[in-house]
Amino acid sequence: MLDFKLAKVFPKPTIYAGYVLIAIGLFSALFQIFALAFSLIGVFVSLSYNGIQLDPSQRLYRSYSHIFGFKFGSWKSLEKFCDLSILRREDAYKAYSYAMSSFENSAVYFGVFLLNKNHRQKLEIQRHGDKDAAIASAKKLAEELQLEFVAYQPQISQKSQHKRRR
Repeated sequence: MLDFKLAKVFPKPTIYAGYVLIAIGLFSALFQIFALAFSLIGVFVSLSYNGIQLDPSQRLYRSYSHIFGFKFGSWKSLEKFCDLSILRREDAYKAYSYAMSSFENSAVYFGVFLLNKNHRQKLEIQRHGDKDAAIASAKKLAEELQLEFVAYQPQISQKSQHKRRR
């Protein structure tokens, strides 16, 4: 069974607020036991993440959310995916203060994706900060999953080609 952590459920400013809630809850618990609720909310916000599990022997996958140590998600078949590729992606968020000043942050990463026959459906299974690491991991996964490692080249449908001619 292969298990990959993809991304946090909440954006970074919210995660930092969750850590603050954990600290406030633990400190306040010294005086009142009900204050532990702040810590529980903080744990939920700070430690929840999304991931994917692959079962090569059964040819199944599930996208899941990891919350309080439990993984929630349903199993689906891998049969529609026949190729594996890497794509350059950008993860960005923007936060505003009450004074309407903004803070932007973005990070580039390389994702390893399962692709269907015409490359129109993608399923992200890993993230890497380095292109070479992503290629090495994709080649290894392609062997394990018995898929072909290819360049991403989505086929253009007849309907899209007709729209472009106009």
